[in-house]
Amino acid sequence: MAENTPITNFQKLQLALEQVVDKIGIQKTIVLLESFDTNSSVNDAEQVKVKLITSNTVTQSILHFDLIEKEFHTSTIKEYREARMVCYHIIHTYTDCSYAKIGELFGLKKRNILYYCHKCKELLESLQGHKDFVDRYKAIEAHTIKFIGEIN
Repeated sequence: MAENTPITNFQKLQLALEQVVDKIGIQKTIVLLESFDTNSSVNDAEQVKVKLITSNTVTQSILHFDLIEKEFHTSTIKEYREARMVCYHIIHTYTDCSYAKIGELFGLKKRNILYYCHKCKELLESLQGHKDFVDRYKAIEAHTIKFIGEIN
C-alpha cells in the first residue's frame, strides 16, 4: 500500500481482526465475535445492568487515565474531562441510553452529554494528535464490551 493511500474502514477492520486472532487465537476470536453479536448492547429497561456498566466504565476510565477516584466527577483537568467524555460516549453507544438518561446518571444536562459525545467522536475520527486518547478509549471500550458479554 502506498504511503499516502488512506486506509479504508474495511482494511482497519481486517488489521484489527488479525491482531485479535494473533493475540487470542482463531477459536476464541470466533466466540468473542459471536458474543458481541448477541450481547453487545442492553436496552434502556435493564436499569441494573446500565448502572453496572456505568460503574465499570467509570472505574476503567479512572484506571486508564490514571486519575484520583474522588476527583473524577468534579475535576476540570483535561484528563478528567476526557475520561468522563469516554464514559458518556461508551455508555451511549453500548447501552442505548439516551443523552438525558446518561445526564441523570452523571448529574448533568442532556446538552452536556450530547456535546461531549460529539466531541469524543471527533477525537476518535481525528487522524493526528490524539493517539493517547484513542488508545485509552479503545482499551476502555474493549473492557466494557467484555464486561457486557459477561453480565448478559
